[in-house]
Amino acid sequence: MGRLFDTDNIVWRFLGRVADLVILNFLFLLCSIPIVTIGASWTALYSVTLKAVKNEESYIAKGFLEGFKENFKQSTIAWLVILLVGTVLFVDIKFAMGLEGGFGKAFGVTIYAMSFVYLMIAMYIFPYIARFHATMKQIFKNALLIGIGSFPFTLLLFGVNILVLFVTFFSARAMITALAFWFMTGFSFLAFVTSYIYRKIFSKYERVEEPEAETEEA
Repeated sequence: MGRLFDTDNIVWRFLGRVADLVILNFLFLLCSIPIVTIGASWTALYSVTLKAVKNEESYIAKGFLEGFKENFKQSTIAWLVILLVGTVLFVDIKFAMGLEGGFGKAFGVTIYAMSFVYLMIAMYIFPYIARFHATMKQIFKNALLIGIGSFPFTLLLFGVNILVLFVTFFSARAMITALAFWFMTGFSFLAFVTSYIYRKIFSKYERVEEPEAETEEA
């Protein structure tokens, strides 16, 4: 019985991690309410989870709020750019679906290729801001270079996100359950799981003084 109440017991560590994820998820949702701050919230979330997977973070709320404040400007600019480009691509995809003939196919292939690059950048940009210091130009450039340079991991990240979306929208009943999951721990859990992959990817850029993906101070 003594081991059961040992705070270093695996059960207590698991419960502690779940509590941390609940707190993180609440902070993420709360700070995302203005919509324009979603980028800063994503960065703050990853600033904690990227450390948590290596047991480098002990104060969850403090770490989140510090990450939110320190990266607010760059994350907000990145989010607005991502949102604008995403809207344009969405309209173009709808337009391409209505085209026929050789031009329609060529335009569709081009737009889908651009959308893939867009999604790759969007997938890396906020974890990158959370981990490195760089100018806005370098942030977008490096997000693309790292995505291409770590393509197998990029496909794995795509797979994880697609799986989550598939499970969420599998059925009406699944959506109801998924809503509760996303409200409680969904976003923080996804960030925590993918942080293992991001740390693996970022490790080669952290070990060298001047990595291929530039990380100069803004």
